[in-house]
Amino acid sequence: MIDKIKELSITAFTKKSVHLKDTDERLQKMFEALSYSRPEIRPSRYWEELNKMNLVQLQEYGYENFKRTIALNYFTWVRILPWDSQIRALIKQLSIKVALKNLWRALTTTKHEFFTILNPLQSVIYNFLTYMLWEFAEKNDKTSLSMVLSEPIEGNPPIIEYKNRKVSQDLANSIIELNTIVEGTKNQSPKTVLELGSGYGRNAFVILNSQYGANTRYIVVDIPPALYIAEKYLSSQFPEKRIFYWREFTSYNDVATEFEQAELLFLLPNQLELLAAKSVDLIINISSLHEMRPDQIAFYLQEFDRLAREGSYCYLKQWKKGQVLFESNMVIQESDYPIPNRWNVVLWRDALIQTKFFEPLFFIN
Repeated sequence: MIDKIKELSITAFTKKSVHLKDTDERLQKMFEALSYSRPEIRPSRYWEELNKMNLVQLQEYGYENFKRTIALNYFTWVRILPWDSQIRALIKQLSIKVALKNLWRALTTTKHEFFTILNPLQSVIYNFLTYMLWEFAEKNDKTSLSMVLSEPIEGNPPIIEYKNRKVSQDLANSIIELNTIVEGTKNQSPKTVLELGSGYGRNAFVILNSQYGANTRYIVVDIPPALYIAEKYLSSQFPEKRIFYWREFTSYNDVATEFEQAELLFLLPNQLELLAAKSVDLIINISSLHEMRPDQIAFYLQEFDRLAREGSYCYLKQWKKGQVLFESNMVIQESDYPIPNRWNVVLWRDALIQTKFFEPLFFIN
């Protein structure tokens, strides 16, 4: 029933008329380039439908509001109930006293505009979860980022004040995830990170601002409009970096010199196969493999394996059990991932906060 409601909420947006020709020319080219891909590379039916919704939101509310529209379709949580598993996990790991303090904060602080009829309730839930996440992040942070990072105002994020800084839920989650990666990789800074399904770039922003990723090349891989937004956002946040902007190419040799000199790079998924084997030190995928068909999951894990250097790592975070929306009776479970043979488990556990997710970290020899 819940999955059917999700499908209906997405299709409610897709009934609105949005024509790709009315969007930015660069965004049109990204969609066109991806359309020529093989079936296992093209977006799943779920992402085809969700992207229609994303395009409507981008057209109606603009890039300047993407953190209150499209970002909510990634890993920002506002459409949850007060007894959600995340909130229960945070109360368990902090305390009732801390929860009551943050509930009062959530009720009395700034309310947010999420462009829905449920704004008051969503604002309180967002604020409460965000305050609790920051309490947890700060308590368990080995990187010290929770003491210094602030949320960029670009994209009009729903922010709260925490210890005299403007912060967000996304920023807290990325700091928590980075701590897991840093601990599991024994603080071995990667030369090259590849993230599939980067969204607007919340993890790239945190990793590139950390000591762990200070000298890292970061390859952002996603479908449009996420790639379009990430390219615009991250190039604005890191203007000093040498950037390989997305473009079509048919041979790696055609772009090799520029690609290898770049520090921040943007690709569509159909370009992964063009990259050199054994060229990546850390691979990240958070909350997108479980939204694909089994053939797609197998393809990307095989590509990760091809691209991973000896001595590299891969960090995943996916639903333990999830219905692939718009695919009849297709359920992806934790045991369904065809992990390559040379991947050794460093960590495999329920996610610390999003306990309906599992998060494994692999060492690849």
